[in-house]
Amino acid sequence: MESRKIGILGGTFDPIHNAHLLLGESAREQFGLDRVIFIPNNLAHLPNRTEVASGENRYQMVKMAIKDNPYFTCSRIEIDKDGGTYTYNTIQELKLMYPGDELFLILGGDSVIGIDNWYMAKELLQSCTILAAVREDDDLAALDKKRKELGDQFGADIRLLKFNRIDISATEVRNRVRTGRSIRYMVPDEVIEFLCIKGLYK
Repeated sequence: MESRKIGILGGTFDPIHNAHLLLGESAREQFGLDRVIFIPNNLAHLPNRTEVASGENRYQMVKMAIKDNPYFTCSRIEIDKDGGTYTYNTIQELKLMYPGDELFLILGGDSVIGIDNWYMAKELLQSCTILAAVREDDDLAALDKKRKELGDQFGADIRLLKFNRIDISATEVRNRVRTGRSIRYMVPDEVIEFLCIKGLYK
C-alpha cells in the first residue's frame, strides 16, 4: 500500500478554537497531507492549573470541532495515559500504529526555536518531519538559522509552514467565557454549546 502523509497537531485545546483548525488545514493543503490527527495533551504535569478542562471534555470538543472535515481526526493516545507524556514517546507510538507512513509534526515557529531542549530531542527530530508555522511578521531569519543548525547537527527535516495566523488564544476564550462575553466566531458553534451545557470556565 502506498505510504500516506500524516500530520500530527498536539495541543492543550482548552478549548480548541478556529486558529487551531486553520493551522491544521493550512498544513494539510500546503504539504498534501492525507490526514491530520489532533492530539489533546495529557496535563498531569500541571496539577496546580485548576481551571483546565478534563482530558475527556477537551477530547469531546476537538471531536465536535473537526467533524465536518474528512481529513481531520483526533486521538486519545495522550489523554488516556495516567502520567505526563513526551512528544517523542507519542511519535514512537504513532510510528507503530502507522508503519510505512510519513509523520509530519506541526509546531509553532517559537517551539522549533527551543526544540533541541526537549526530551529526546535528537531522536524526535530524526523520527519525523517538522512543519514550523510562520507568518510574515515573525522573525524568519532566526527561525531559518535554527532550522539549518538542527539540520546540520541532527539531520532534522524542518520545513516552513506559511500560516496567516488569526489572533485567537485559548486563554482569551476562557477569559471571555468567565466574564460573560461572546466567543462567537472564535470557536465552532457546537463547542460553544458544549461549554454552556458543561458550565466550563465559569
